[in-house]
Amino acid sequence: MNSSSNIRTFIAVKIKPEPELVNLLHNCRDVFEREAIKWVEENNLHLTLKFLGETSPAQIQKIKNCIENSGAKYSSFVFQLNGLGYFESKGQPRVLFSGIRNFEQIEFFAADLETCLNTLGFEKENREFKPHLTIGRIKFLKNKKSFYRFVEERKNQTFQIVKVTEVIFYQSILKTGGPQYIPLHVVQLNS
Repeated sequence: MNSSSNIRTFIAVKIKPEPELVNLLHNCRDVFEREAIKWVEENNLHLTLKFLGETSPAQIQKIKNCIENSGAKYSSFVFQLNGLGYFESKGQPRVLFSGIRNFEQIEFFAADLETCLNTLGFEKENREFKPHLTIGRIKFLKNKKSFYRFVEERKNQTFQIVKVTEVIFYQSILKTGGPQYIPLHVVQLNS
């Protein structure tokens, strides 16, 4: 399915950082300025509901319909960005993220999307849905002890309360300076 007219897409909730989250992001960059970490730009912060990847032009409208149908079932809701954590690969930290609290509505929404998108040929995820806000992608850490301590000290801290009023279908364009996300469709949730 890798045609030249295909685009790379995902469905997400945009996170507009408020002062406490902005402080955390700046603090992370300052503390780890000598580490090989690619930070997510503030205007690109999002909580992914479903990464679709290669998407054909014929699938675009059907995906929009799936998001509309799922969105019609939900009212706006709230969750908390709470605590720092990391995902590992081969024993090495690879992704620094903020955890999510009170994510039941997100889980239900993502499951609804997953079911609908599966009928369009997008495979269901094998792994459990773990909502998180990626802050940085780690290439290499020189000082792991400092990293682990920094994360541990913030594992129970609340950074922001997020009100979700819309879900966005994005195109992702990979560029050398970092990805560019273009909204293809925005679905408003009932207030």
